[in-house]
Amino acid sequence: MKKILLGNEAIARGLLENGCVFAASYPGTPASEILSSFLQAARAEKSPALAEWSINEKVAFETALAVSYTGGRAAVSMKQVGLNVACDPLMSSAYTGVKGGFLVISADDPGPHSSQTEQDSRLMALAAKIPVLDPATPQEAKDLISNAYRISEEFEIPVMVRPTTRVCHARQGVSLGPIPTPPPPSGFPKNPQRWAATPRYRLILHRQLNQKIENLSAQYGQEFFKQVLGGKKASQAIVSSGVALAHTYDLIVELGLEEKVALFQVQMPFPLQAAEVFREIEPFQSILIIEETAPVIEMQLGRRDRIRGRWDGSVPPQGELVPDVIEEILRKFSGLAPEKKTQATGNPRRPTLCPGCPHRAAFYAIREALPRAIYPSDIGCYTLGLNLGAVDTVLCMGAAIS
Repeated sequence: MKKILLGNEAIARGLLENGCVFAASYPGTPASEILSSFLQAARAEKSPALAEWSINEKVAFETALAVSYTGGRAAVSMKQVGLNVACDPLMSSAYTGVKGGFLVISADDPGPHSSQTEQDSRLMALAAKIPVLDPATPQEAKDLISNAYRISEEFEIPVMVRPTTRVCHARQGVSLGPIPTPPPPSGFPKNPQRWAATPRYRLILHRQLNQKIENLSAQYGQEFFKQVLGGKKASQAIVSSGVALAHTYDLIVELGLEEKVALFQVQMPFPLQAAEVFREIEPFQSILIIEETAPVIEMQLGRRDRIRGRWDGSVPPQGELVPDVIEEILRKFSGLAPEKKTQATGNPRRPTLCPGCPHRAAFYAIREALPRAIYPSDIGCYTLGLNLGAVDTVLCMGAAIS
């Protein structure tokens, strides 16, 4: 059975179909709908799975991790800047590991559309030394949940799933499976040397973590790397991941480059089996990496003498890789003439507060009471007070009165 689902709904469905007993989150675009969809689907299917809106991402992370410590499958979801707030438990939990499968769903916002940075959560996974999976479509996002839980439990390690805005907010016909009744958590196995490790034992845990990543890469690296397009006579290779892969696939077909360009997909950007990946693409005359937003795959492959991408300027160093941008990249890479495009006309409209929004009156009152003040703002709709002359600074969540 198939149903048209938002990417975030597909992720929530994947969690329930794979026995997630608890999910926690703190809202933030583009990840907000994951938890609400999880709860809605759990109620509809009469699943005993529980969900919690937490006070912030750090608390959400720690609460879900506690469920994993007792053997239950758990997940925490947030937007990419929320991962900054949860960075402390993220780094520490990589050392201690997990018992039940534990997923960190961090939704990135290239562009950005509704964030203060374009940061790439895959870099956070690399820094924490945990695997990260990068879905290209809503269906793939749902399917990768199963892989993520399998890896998490086999290696007792948190696993990151990193969709982007164009995956979270896209709609697709998604294949549905049954939602099983998850087994209850088995209980907390007391082991102070692991769960309450002192600095001496943290060194041992770090050594074990490094070994986990090495073994994980050797065992699963090839499973998450495959050629998805291109004939035997192809002379050029493109390596891509995430929604950029989906756009690139469509454009290669649209431009008639299937026989000239081979397209390879990386579903697990870290840990990358760099030597094996390069062995596959080395025979091609030219190689291009298309990924957003940081050169995570490109950095691990190295070989800047052979590989083009963000580092040499072939791919823009900032901004979302929408189809128009990727088409221009492809035309230059493959030697096609640039396409003449009609420039959009009209004045862009600034975001505004909704009609009748009570913030309007509040901002007016503030301006009247303190006409010469400096007005710091928080993240959220309050930022739109900029249009009313009532916002002077916007930094991050909690940096002002909200």
